[in-house]
Amino acid sequence: MTLYEHTFIATPELSASELDSLNEKIQSILEKNGSKIVKKEEWGIRTLAYPIKKNTKGNYNNLYIDGNNQIIRELEQFERYDERVIKFLSIKIKKVPEENSELVKNS
Repeated sequence: MTLYEHTFIATPELSASELDSLNEKIQSILEKNGSKIVKKEEWGIRTLAYPIKKNTKGNYNNLYIDGNNQIIRELEQFERYDERVIKFLSIKIKKVPEENSELVKNS
C-alpha cells in the first residue's frame, strides 16, 4: 500500500456531531476498500487566505492514509459533491511523520 496525506477543509458552521458524521463517512469509504487512517490531526477552525464558496473560515482536518490511488479517487469524488467540504488535497508521501504538526502543537 501507498501512504497519502489528505487534508480537507469543512464548512465552519458544522457542529461537532456533524463533523463526526463526516469523519465516519470518510472512515467507512476507506475501510470498505481495505484502507486505513494511520494518523489523524484536527487543526480546528482557521481563517482562509481567500474566500472559498463564500466562506472566510474553515475547519481543517489532516489524515494520513495507507491505501491505493483508487481509494483516494473515490474519497475525492465523495468530497467533491459533499456540501460540507469546501476544499481538499491529497499528496503521496514516503512516511508518516512521528511528531504532530506545528498547527496541532500550537493549539
